[in-house]
Amino acid sequence: MNCLNCGQETSNPKFCSRSCSATYTNKLIPKRKTKKTCIICGEPVMSYRHNRCQLHWDEYKNNKYKSKTIGEYRNMSSVKDKHLSWIHTHIRQFARSWLKELTKLPCAICGYDKHVELAHIKPLSSFSDSELLSVVNSKDNVIQLCRNCHWEFNNGLIELPKILES
Repeated sequence: MNCLNCGQETSNPKFCSRSCSATYTNKLIPKRKTKKTCIICGEPVMSYRHNRCQLHWDEYKNNKYKSKTIGEYRNMSSVKDKHLSWIHTHIRQFARSWLKELTKLPCAICGYDKHVELAHIKPLSSFSDSELLSVVNSKDNVIQLCRNCHWEFNNGLIELPKILES
């Protein structure tokens, strides 16, 4: 017997491997294309599970939490029973994803450019629950620092230059 896909001799009645079987079947019966369109622009969506095209999905994902307050975020069902440090970690993660361009710049204090972290100038714990996440993670409240300067800043060993604070 020969494989129906590659023609190689096989003891199996149709295919020499699972890979050949899948390739042959996918050529005969390709996956169905979704007919759903983006709720915003009408372009085809990424998959049947989505209701936005790739462009609008990325936009939605990046702006989803910017208009929420800290209190609203804390009261979300997926976050509600989590420890405060876990919640603050997620808020910091939003800053990293929203301000990726800052991580490409050198440390604002010493100029080290191999690896920088984003640090909040005003700590998260000092904000009220009515403050927007977009304000907490704004460029005015976040600064790029190397690990050493970040640790020294958090522990009060160095202060930010007056130019950076204004």
